[in-house]
Amino acid sequence: MRRKQPKIAEYFQLPKCFYWESQTKGKWKEIFQNDLPITFELGCGTAELSFGLAKQFSDRNFVGVDLKPARLWQPAKKMQLENISNMAFWCGNLLQITNFVDENEADELWITFPDPFPKRKQSKHRMINPPFLKLYRQILKPKGKVHFKTDNLDLFLYALEVFVAEGNIRFHTLSFDLHSIELAETEVGTKTAYEKKFMAQGIKINYVCFSFTDK
Repeated sequence: MRRKQPKIAEYFQLPKCFYWESQTKGKWKEIFQNDLPITFELGCGTAELSFGLAKQFSDRNFVGVDLKPARLWQPAKKMQLENISNMAFWCGNLLQITNFVDENEADELWITFPDPFPKRKQSKHRMINPPFLKLYRQILKPKGKVHFKTDNLDLFLYALEVFVAEGNIRFHTLSFDLHSIELAETEVGTKTAYEKKFMAQGIKINYVCFSFTDK
């Protein structure tokens, strides 16, 4: 923990690096100083996806969201060193997302390779459960999309059951082997470190894209 303290302290001082006490709600366009669409990568870790997309699409803004500031320190420093202007970070509990993103403020959400929490007593923490979906629906613009990737087939099947049970979800794309379809050649195929590791092991990547029909 002591080794992490300097990283945590530095994260809080870096530009475009926010946390639970930051007043960002309704101010993301002001933060980026433009009116470009905003994508939030939830549970971003070292934010490989956001970096890949930010470099591909200068006409979009990307925000990496994660619980641990020490984990965000590395991508935050990289953002600064590479002078990437269309990225930012927010550190905090995902259940507080409506405290830092306003209603209809997000154009797109990404959830990539979240912890599957396989034990029954842990299942409430899964990022695709109804309480989380309710929050995603609040911050997304009408027709805003949610992208979900995982190597864990059990989690993916569980997620699909949750989505269908919700009754207000429209599926756009669904694949049990993302990199076998043409979509893999688009931004959807941008790979994280975990993704490359799983693919090297011959593990297929599950992917679904959906939006909320009552938005």
